[in-house]
Amino acid sequence: MSHAHDGNRSFFPVGNPFRMIFPRGAHLSPKLTELLASYEDGLASSLRKLKPEDTSEVLTLSWMKLAVDCLSELHTNIATLITELELPLSDWDEKWVDIYLNSSVKLLDICIALSSELSRLDQGQLLVRYLLNVLDSGSDMPSQEQLKKAEVSLKEWIERASERSLRLDSCLAALQELSGNLCLMKVKHSAKGKVLMRALYGIEAVTVLICSVLVAVLSGRFKPLVEFDVPEKFGWSTAFIDLHKAISGELSSQLSRGSVTAVKELEDVEVCARQLHTLTCAAQLEEENSSLAHAVSHSKEVVLPAQEGGHVDNLKMAEDTSCQHEVITLQSITTEGGMDTADIKEDAKTMGHTKEVMVPEKTSDRGNRDDNTKQATGVGTEINCLERREELLNCISSMSKCAERLRLGLDSLSKRVGDFFQIVLTGRDALLCNLRISDGGKVAAEVRS
Repeated sequence: MSHAHDGNRSFFPVGNPFRMIFPRGAHLSPKLTELLASYEDGLASSLRKLKPEDTSEVLTLSWMKLAVDCLSELHTNIATLITELELPLSDWDEKWVDIYLNSSVKLLDICIALSSELSRLDQGQLLVRYLLNVLDSGSDMPSQEQLKKAEVSLKEWIERASERSLRLDSCLAALQELSGNLCLMKVKHSAKGKVLMRALYGIEAVTVLICSVLVAVLSGRFKPLVEFDVPEKFGWSTAFIDLHKAISGELSSQLSRGSVTAVKELEDVEVCARQLHTLTCAAQLEEENSSLAHAVSHSKEVVLPAQEGGHVDNLKMAEDTSCQHEVITLQSITTEGGMDTADIKEDAKTMGHTKEVMVPEKTSDRGNRDDNTKQATGVGTEINCLERREELLNCISSMSKCAERLRLGLDSLSKRVGDFFQIVLTGRDALLCNLRISDGGKVAAEVRS
């Protein structure tokens, strides 16, 4: 009895077991599997360390220093991996060599641009250190001359800080090209080559991500970070995706505001500089007003004593004139109305005596009120001056601390970038040296043949 034909049926109902035992492509030995797993575990661990608890930390020099340290460690690890693979350069495919050389030269250009920008920022701090030295008066208030010098330097530094640098623009094109060339090459006949390609793919993906963050923060220009899909089969893919999302979201919210200064330490110095500029201008104006008031007060003290006697005489003369005027007026009224002239004269004398008694009393009261007003005004002015003096000295102290943190951060990050540059350059030189040796061996073999 025949069964109905239901199409081509495989001899093995669950697939070809030999394909499971011997998968397509090169088979990885236990040693190679262990080497690759160790490398990718280290890559995942480094990515997890770079993810900060507070995502705003990516804008700090301390996080950028940690990121460059991570790159240096990873590039050192891959050099160690290549050595442990014992894969002679003669077995390298030409495409592998081209990928490594092209990537390394672009990475060196990015390092040069980063170092140049850090040097520019550090040069700007020379002006900050100069003006802080100008304002250094111990615990005393800076003089008028010191304030004027500091104001000029502060204005110049603020203008420089608001300028955008064009030195990092070339990095954007290099990063785009690196991400465009990023791919996992298929290797069929070399198990060691397969491990090498997976390791190179991982380190290039992480390098592009970190360098794009450094360029974005130092330039203050937000552009979406380079997007590329990382296969989930890698042990480090989850950590990479989490870090990418966290950093991309933070840069989008911070740098999209259009702020020129993105580095947190540099922004702190800029805030102090603007506040100090306002306080120095106010202190200079207050000093000028105080000097002017002192000059006016001094001139009054010189003029009033000389005119004091004449002033009293003038008052008496004015009183006499007023009395005479009133007498004449009353006389004219009497002439018309028939009032007695003697009575008028007597009234005039009485009025004059009354005014003589009242005038000194008013003068004395006015003098007391003026003294009270001057005393109250003097106390208030003295309190305001002390408050402004304290505020200015505190601002100078805060700016000094912020400037020192920025200086140390820039120095440390510059050193890290320089070390990373040397690591990349050393690996590139080693590859070129091996290529020359390999080519020399080939030429010698051809000559012998």
